[in-house]
Amino acid sequence: MEERRAPSDGHEAERLRRLRAIGRLREAYAVALLAGEDGGAERTIRDALDAGLTEGVIHDAVITPAMRRVGDLWSSGELTVADEHLATQITLRMVALLRESVRVAARRPEHRVLLAGLEQERHSVGLEMAASVLAHGSYEVLSLGGDLPVDALPAAVERHRPSLVGLSATLAGTARLIPAAIYAIRDVDPHVGIMIGGPAATLRMEATPGVAVCTHVSDAVDIADALVQHAALN
Repeated sequence: MEERRAPSDGHEAERLRRLRAIGRLREAYAVALLAGEDGGAERTIRDALDAGLTEGVIHDAVITPAMRRVGDLWSSGELTVADEHLATQITLRMVALLRESVRVAARRPEHRVLLAGLEQERHSVGLEMAASVLAHGSYEVLSLGGDLPVDALPAAVERHRPSLVGLSATLAGTARLIPAAIYAIRDVDPHVGIMIGGPAATLRMEATPGVAVCTHVSDAVDIADALVQHAALN
């Protein structure tokens, strides 16, 4: 009979790290429910997804224990019926959010993102950060780098057929080119989503349907998801 081999120290350390992370998420979710904080609950679920936990693990190891805790406190009279109902409604929304997040993530490989900094835009750090975040979010990312002439955009969109185009605007001069860039992109594909990032991007740019401003790189995946879904409805 073959002797069973003990797990390596590295595997054991990873297992313990994962268990500790799940424990922190479970506690954070319970605290959010007990405080009636919908936002805190959502942040915890998104943190769990970012940590690579599957939908089943989040249900079993984060949400269910927290709801069991709520039920126990209600049974002992430490929570009111209203408190318990609020916790339940928050969790129902989180379950729907989780289901939608998993569904959207599963579809992301079908979608290509084309990123570019327009002419005179030589600051590409933010662009590369966005590329990394979107790639880790399972999008197919093609980065054209910085200093791309506006008149080069139509051919790139025609060739690569992206679901989303991301433009970087760190300079005021570049920002002034954004309307022309949007027109050039939409002339090829009227429904493609457009995301604009960088210090020179302003919320006024969102006046055009299907255009969104990304002020934080950490929001890039959520904004991309929303734009891709919006494009699919048109």
